Amino acid sequence: MNLEIVPLPTIGPLFEGAIRVYAEAFSQPPYCDPDRGREIRDRLRGEHSHRLGFRALAATDPAQRVAGMVYGYRGRNGQWWHDTVTRALPPDGALDWLSDSYELVELAVDPRFQRQGIATALVDALLEGRSERTCVLSTRTDSDAHHLYSGLGFEFVAEMKFSAKGAPFYVMGLRLSAIGD
Repeated sequence: MNLEIVPLPTIGPLFEGAIRVYAEAFSQPPYCDPDRGREIRDRLRGEHSHRLGFRALAATDPAQRVAGMVYGYRGRNGQWWHDTVTRALPPDGALDWLSDSYELVELAVDPRFQRQGIATALVDALLEGRSERTCVLSTRTDSDAHHLYSGLGFEFVAEMKFSAKGAPFYVMGLRLSAIGD
């Protein structure tokens, strides 16, 4: 598949294509959450797109059909995910991984095109040129995504739940200074 990684605006057909891909990817097991696309649309159009270091990208074919999407921003105190993970880690771990971090917030690839290198290309493009010391993310332990991230050099930082009845997640981190060294 001949794909190009392009900036993802928060309005228009490209954005709606990315939301469709996200919704389809997260309607599959283990997530089984067909409404998740609506939640991500609201977050992207709301507070997330205004955060420091925000970058959103899409993998598109020549007809501008979206095969995958990714976005992230700089982690800061006062952000829900950042603060929740900070509380769950030992103080030295939080300082090491979160004090100068870029958060890979969401990544999704159309299920028809998974395992073709699209996710890797999106993550590489998202992190290109980042000045932060680390990149951090969370992914469910019952998903195969942690294998992708491990293959990209991410380390296991912690295992935790974000809610008492929720699924367990791995928090993973990548030392960005290692990219390109």
